[in-house]
Amino acid sequence: MIVIFLSVKNGDGINISRRILERKYAISIDIKKVEALYLEKDNIKEEDRELLIIKTREELFDKIEELIKEIYKDNIIEMYSINVDDVNKDFLDLLEKETSIKKIKNA
Repeated sequence: MIVIFLSVKNGDGINISRRILERKYAISIDIKKVEALYLEKDNIKEEDRELLIIKTREELFDKIEELIKEIYKDNIIEMYSINVDDVNKDFLDLLEKETSIKKIKNA
């Protein structure tokens, strides 16, 4: 199992999460409102963003990345994953069942 962290424009979180879940690319997604600070052309920028915390399988990272690139086109997206080794067995079983290759739309 992996957890993907994805920073999106404020207000985009629900729509993007629904698109990911409809395709069965993840089992669940938490959306957190965050304040982001970043560098842009040597200036510090600040904006409200949403952080998606996506629970999925490692082999679905590329599918989610493709979808996000389709949504945000030429923008650089902040997306990375962390492998999680210790997972509740019941949750892991549900993840495997709900995101099986047979269930994935547009696989």
